[in-house]
Amino acid sequence: MATCKRCKKPITGNYVTALGEPWHSQCFVCAGCKKSISDQEFLSFSGLPYHSHCLRCQGCGLSITANYVKHNHFPWHPRCYKHQSHPPCSICRKPLTRRYLVDFWGNAYCHTHKDFARCASCGRIVCDHLTSGGMQYPDGLLICTTCGLYGVATVERANNIVNEMRKALASVGLKLNRAQVPVHLCGRDDLRKFSRHNFHDERPILGLARWTIMSSGKRVVARNFKDILIQTNLPEEHFRTVAIHELTHAWFFYNNYQDLPIKVEEGMCMLMEYIWLRSQKTQDARYRRTILMKSSDPIYGEGFREARAALKLMPLNILLAFLKEKKKFPTRLAAFFYC
Repeated sequence: MATCKRCKKPITGNYVTALGEPWHSQCFVCAGCKKSISDQEFLSFSGLPYHSHCLRCQGCGLSITANYVKHNHFPWHPRCYKHQSHPPCSICRKPLTRRYLVDFWGNAYCHTHKDFARCASCGRIVCDHLTSGGMQYPDGLLICTTCGLYGVATVERANNIVNEMRKALASVGLKLNRAQVPVHLCGRDDLRKFSRHNFHDERPILGLARWTIMSSGKRVVARNFKDILIQTNLPEEHFRTVAIHELTHAWFFYNNYQDLPIKVEEGMCMLMEYIWLRSQKTQDARYRRTILMKSSDPIYGEGFREARAALKLMPLNILLAFLKEKKKFPTRLAAFFYC
């Protein structure tokens, strides 16, 4: 006597034969919705019948109407299973292979994309899938759409932010008081044109402070701070770091720090960026601190690390006094005697 595949009871009378097994008519139901299948087409999974619309992919949740892959006792569309075992590249959306890279933001992408153009602010690769594209300005600046939403593009907004950063700088002891520090937005070409240095390969010029000093022989007869130039269209938080950097240059000028080595001055300006970023709890701030600490630039990167090490040896106000007198970062022994 035949035994029903589902209830395991003996079958007497009429029955259904499906999937190579006998079933009571009332037992031959969909394993998904538990309703009768009758004469409808059905799919088989793990030896049980399903309505075609009831067998659903574990990955996307949509119905499986044709081929499927069984994984961990669940059905998957072949494509969904492939993406589950090999997540898609954030850039081309193809399944990642064993060789892939992950950026600071957690975006995984094929190693073949490593040389693609990146946003000048956040460092993400600029593409449709990852950043919804971006904008390349006439001066060559490439800003992704994500960052471009917060770009500083008006003088009024720039001045408001710079005034806030003056207060931030004053809060750690570097007060500009009523010193005149005009701010202008400009493009990369002008920044290159007016820069006093030519070592900006790793760190593109995004801002600079301009001043003039007139001398007669060895005597300074006139000093004039002209203005601060900052790259237009930078996202606000990035703009703030550039602003506090250039305001620190202005503070050194107004406090008569003459002949300060460029590595020392730039290192201290980077240190002021870092101190402000440390007070911000955003992912953007963490990204900028990471970039700052990893920089291999011999002026900005090494200068920052030496400035940060010096700050561990003495308080900021003492460090500033030391730099004005000695024009170099202190050693541990020098700090001991100076303090």
